[in-house]
Amino acid sequence: IALVPICPHSLSSRPIVVGGDCEIRLVIGEKDSILPQVSCDGEVKFSAQAGDQLIVRKKAKSLRLIHPPDHSFYEAYRSKLGWGSRLERKDD
Repeated sequence: IALVPICPHSLSSRPIVVGGDCEIRLVIGEKDSILPQVSCDGEVKFSAQAGDQLIVRKKAKSLRLIHPPDHSFYEAYRSKLGWGSRLERKDD
């Protein structure tokens, strides 16, 4: 399970990876002045309240994904962003 910060504002915000058999429990503190919102796919699903718990764990049923055989995600990034290409110095 990978917990990845979205839009971190610090270079020290790093993903946390734990085993698939782990359970992560987040508890909203009673003294927290700002209550978090839980969102999925960009939509706010609900606002958490003090004392609420959010449990993250691996689902028993696996997800089957479809991937076109002739498409490479990394090749698309290389061609669009120039990843892996030589840096060239521009003379003024």
